[in-house]
Amino acid sequence: MGWTAAATVLLLLSGTPASASARLDDGEVSTKGLTVLQTLLIYAGIPAALFLVITLLVLAPGMARGPRYRPGLGWWAAPVWFNGPADADTAVHSGVPTIEAGGSSARW
Repeated sequence: MGWTAAATVLLLLSGTPASASARLDDGEVSTKGLTVLQTLLIYAGIPAALFLVITLLVLAPGMARGPRYRPGLGWWAAPVWFNGPADADTAVHSGVPTIEAGGSSARW
């Protein structure tokens, strides 16, 4: 037998996993593998579920707050009087407009 035939036999024998399936390593358990459905649930379902939960946690506070004012739209909220007299209607109607003071001219 020539060296090429011996090399071929060695290559064929080294490629067979006969000794690997004969016994198990320490801690190794011989079981069936995962089904296609289990694999999809683990590697696609769990990340998709995490993505949806994180998205919901980010968007939920904004949805719970309600609509916001957008520039160019009318104002729908009730007017609020800050730091003024107790009766705002009387104060507004009894006020006297002046031409010489205030405004953007900064003459207070």
